[in-house]
Amino acid sequence: MPNDELALLRLLQLADSALPVGAAAHSFGLESLIEDGLLTVDGLEAFLRDFLEENGALEAYFCRNAYRVSPLAGEEWRDLNLHLSARRLSRESRVASLTLGRRFLRLAAVLLPGAALPVEMEAHHVTAFGFVARVVGVDEQSALLGWLHQSVTALVSAMQRLAPLGQTRATEILWSMKPLIVRIGNAGADERAPQCLAPLPEIAGMRHPRLATRLFIS
Repeated sequence: MPNDELALLRLLQLADSALPVGAAAHSFGLESLIEDGLLTVDGLEAFLRDFLEENGALEAYFCRNAYRVSPLAGEEWRDLNLHLSARRLSRESRVASLTLGRRFLRLAAVLLPGAALPVEMEAHHVTAFGFVARVVGVDEQSALLGWLHQSVTALVSAMQRLAPLGQTRATEILWSMKPLIVRIGNAGADERAPQCLAPLPEIAGMRHPRLATRLFIS
């Protein structure tokens, strides 16, 4: 099997919501937004578009830079993740991202024995994804698109468990997101991280531990 075909299959698995790293246990603030009446099924598509324009663009930057980091550049890797931590306003979203990143790298170490992976260093989910995508031979652009697509898919999946969102409508929404995912993924790699203004999910994440009942961890 040609290397590019093998890399594609590996990318599909790494970006699968069934990957055993615990992502399915997080709503990333959606549970609180629904509880507060700030998000409904009818408003989900618009919410996801705003999410991609803001948080998606920011994470695409970090995914791209993680892809480019040398396996031996410990300080550069550490600084990249500290930079992203500083942009995670709520402790809940920061801890969730770092927890998923740690689990992702540990799983990758099992799948890729002998690969130089920073398993002993703190990493966010998006940076771990970008780094591992290069190790398995995925091209940079495919890695970005894979990350953005799985991010939106995770939110839609969480919404299906929290609200009356049917499978057909969920599929339609995901389909409609693809041109925007491509546009965000094709955006130029600036030297500085783009500004991101998405306060609602962050505030919702802060409120999540205080909900009377909870289906998700965050």
